[in-house]
Amino acid sequence: MSGIDKIIQEIETNAAQSCDSVLAQARQKADAIIADAQKEANQIVADGKERTAAHVADIKKRGDSAAELEEKRVMLYTKQQIINTMLGEGLLTAKNLPKDEYFNLILDMVGKYSLEDEGVIFFGENDIHRLPVDFLGKLNQAAKGGIVLSSKPALIDAGFILKYGGIEQNCSFDAIFAGEAENLSDKAGRLLF
Repeated sequence: MSGIDKIIQEIETNAAQSCDSVLAQARQKADAIIADAQKEANQIVADGKERTAAHVADIKKRGDSAAELEEKRVMLYTKQQIINTMLGEGLLTAKNLPKDEYFNLILDMVGKYSLEDEGVIFFGENDIHRLPVDFLGKLNQAAKGGIVLSSKPALIDAGFILKYGGIEQNCSFDAIFAGEAENLSDKAGRLLF
């Protein structure tokens, strides 16, 4: 082999070694880039899974809260319906008490709601016609002041209206139940629930 051939061969060998070295470095850099990219991709996937899991947990939590709130709303509505039914039945029961019990209740109410003054008591049309014979005397005993029975009927179906001068006190069962509805609802609620 001549000198030129040797030089060419040496150049080719050096070039091949250089190429191999450059390729090896390029492969190392490529492997490092791929490894970094794989790490980054894995991190992105992990972060995505974490965000997805957090989002799913948040949605589930909001769904659970909404379901719990709806359950409470339905329970409250149901309890109110039961209480309203009980109050309605209580009012109907009070209105339909046997005559003696009904007018004894009226006497108790007159004792509670009357004033220490002269007043007029008004009954509904039905009650005027079924007043016990000695009832006016019992009314005056139960009242804190004197009471006169009005012959003019009140527009109520149960209970009475007391009038003191220009002031009327509605003691109809409907008015009393309506006025005591919240208190009665609370008591019924405690008894039931």
